[in-house]
Order: sequence, then C-alpha cells, then structure tokens
Amino acid sequence: VENLQRQWEQDIRSAMRDPGKNLDWDFNVTEYRAGFDRANKVMNAEPEQRRFRDQVRLTKFFLGHIGPIFSKDKQIAARLKEAREKLDKLDADFPRPAEAPVMEDDPAAPKTFIHLRGDYKQNGAEVEANAPHFLPPMRHTGPANRLALAQWIVAPENPLTARVAVNRFWQELFGRGIVYTSDDFGTQGDRPSHPELLDWLAVEFRNRDWSMKQIVKLMVMSRTYRQSSHVRPELQERDPGNILLARQLRLRLPAESIRDEALAASGLLNTAIGGRSVRPPQPTGVAELGYANSVKWKESAGSDRYRRGLYIHYQRTTPYPFLNNFDEPDSDIACTRRRTSNTPLQALNLLNDPVFYEAAQALAYRVETEAPKDFDGRLNYLFALCLDRKPDAHERERLSAYYKTQPSESAWLGLSRVMLNLDEFITRE
Repeated sequence: VENLQRQWEQDIRSAMRDPGKNLDWDFNVTEYRAGFDRANKVMNAEPEQRRFRDQVRLTKFFLGHIGPIFSKDKQIAARLKEAREKLDKLDADFPRPAEAPVMEDDPAAPKTFIHLRGDYKQNGAEVEANAPHFLPPMRHTGPANRLALAQWIVAPENPLTARVAVNRFWQELFGRGIVYTSDDFGTQGDRPSHPELLDWLAVEFRNRDWSMKQIVKLMVMSRTYRQSSHVRPELQERDPGNILLARQLRLRLPAESIRDEALAASGLLNTAIGGRSVRPPQPTGVAELGYANSVKWKESAGSDRYRRGLYIHYQRTTPYPFLNNFDEPDSDIACTRRRTSNTPLQALNLLNDPVFYEAAQALAYRVETEAPKDFDGRLNYLFALCLDRKPDAHERERLSAYYKTQPSESAWLGLSRVMLNLDEFITRE
C-alpha cells in the first residue's frame, strides 16, 4: 500500500503542477482539495516531514479515492479495498482520543494581491491584513496575524464588538435586540431603541472582563426583564411591538431547549458538558431520505441519547426532524436571530416523536413513584415538574375527566403527554 500511495501522490502533484493535461487526474485533484484540510501543503511535503496525523489522514483519503489508474486494475483495486476495510475496522474498535483544534502561523505565508478584474492569474497591487479604513486601525507590534485580529476585536478603541455582543444577549432575553437588525449595525440597519442603554451595557460587558455570565445575570436581574408578559390593553395601540419594554414578551423556547426541557422534566436529561455529537432516536425513514442511502443514523446508546440538543449531530442532507420543525436555522448560512413558526407538525412532534414519548413514559414513572398516592397530589407534582405551578380548578377538573377515560396502567402516561404538548410548556412567560 505504501508504494501505491507514493505513486498516487506523484500523479496528484503532477496534475497540480500542470492542470488540464489529464482531465481524469484534474477531477481527483479537485476532489482532494475540496475534501482535505490544508491539501496543497500536506501533499507537497515529503512523507518524513509530515505530521503523523496528516500522514494518517492522507493514507485514509488515498484508500477512499485511489485514482483513475488503480481503479482500472481490478487486482490492485481489490487489495486497496481490503486495506481500507481493515483500517475502518481498526478505527471502529479503537477508542477515539479527544482532539482540540489549534492554529499556528505559516512561516511561508503567501503574499496577497488584488486580482485584476477578478482573474486569479493576474495580480495587481499587493495588500496587507488590516481593518477597513472606516473602523479603528489595527495596532500591533508583531505580525498582522489572527492574534493581532483578536486583540483588535476587543481593543478599547473598538466599541463595536461589545455593542454587537450585548445586543445579541438582549435579543435572546427580550425577543428583539435594542438594535432590531442584529445582523446589521451599519447605515442600512435600524437605530437603537435605547442608545444610552446599549452604550452602558457594552461598557459594563468590557469592564466585567467580557464575562457573558455576569452580563446575562445583570440583564435577568433587572426589573425590566422580570416584568409580566401580560398584555396591557392601554399600550396595544401606543406600542404594539413593545419597543418601549413596558412588559415582557412571551417567547417560544428554541428547538434545542424544548427537547432539553422535556428530558429535564422526565429526569432523563444528561447534562454532561463537552464530547462528541450524539444521534438520538428519530422517526423511521428519515435517514433513508439521504442521497443514495448514504446517511447512516446509528442511534446513540445509554445516557448519550439523552444529551442536550446542543450536541445532536447535524446531518445537512437529512436534518434532525424535531429541530427542523421547530425552526432550527440552516447550518450553511449565518443566522443572527431565529424566526418562529406555528404548524401542526410541531404538535404532532410533541405527541409522537420517539424522544418525547420516551420522556412522557419517564415522567409518568416519576409521578407514580415520587408523588403522593392520591390523584390531586400526583397532579400537583406533575404540574410542578412541567410548569412550576399548581393546576387551577378548571385544569384539575378537565384533567381528572381525561384521567378517568384512560386505561389504568397508562393513565399517567396520557396525562404526561398532554403536559408536554401544552403551549405553556414550550413558552417562556
């Protein structure tokens, strides 16, 4: 395999140096550059100069993309397929080490030029890294690298970073930012509704050592945040959008939080921090919608299936249906604020999604084993777990009538499914 890989690398490098000479190899070069990080640098380095991890990655890539010459030789292709299968089995059986991405300066960084009329083959004036002229200049003593950019982003003379950040925090807590166009702080964006407040919060954020926890705590402890979301009729005409913040807004929880809340109420939520993405249960047939049946959704086992929605694997071609139905944004474009919809599919998800049905079962078990034995005591406990309050007389009457229509062995399961489907359950008042 080593000799075959060496020959494959020579052919790839030849195609890189002389594009257009062999279209088959041009296609392989394009495929390699698109699917391999730092493709040119790794390929042009001698094997003994490559990092071990890069050499392993390159070997794996070669075994999966053996090129036009070896593909035509059935004997060689079979040997390489066997080697790839053995390597895949070793990977599957071997514990995966924890990894963290790091960066380093390229000692031979290429120069950057303006491309004349957009043609990458025609270089114009050489340009250097710097901020746009209408923003504060970058002040650095070393090279103009990513560290210099990071220092400029948080520099005292650059107020934009703190203002944009606290506006996003405010948007998450109040439903809209002080600047409504949180994706545009330029001349085409909206003016802040409370400019002095935005300035003060930005200064506080910087003075508190950029602590997100402290600035969010400052916001949620304010009287403005702790207002009732009850609509006051006298303000409906004067301030229909609640721009003046005379009340709080009712906000539906983000998709990930709705799932987390159901798992938390049921006692199933795994709050572990960090680690690899997980694949919780999803309806049958979703993964099969992927191109050429290429998506393999192997459900996570044990407590991993109950991890927070933040850790759910995002499959671009077949997104996780629950998150998709509750307006999770696409992963291929930037998103500064989520739009919320209200569709029948959401109610069906809350009733029948495998995760929510399992959560309802666990919630019913909690009620039956942890609460008092009488109906009122168990109903109070169910409300406390899901809504953090007691039921009123009307709710108690209706749920009691519903309880009596259910089979005795699944009565609390039915009530649990009702609770997880309530608007109040998925909405922040």
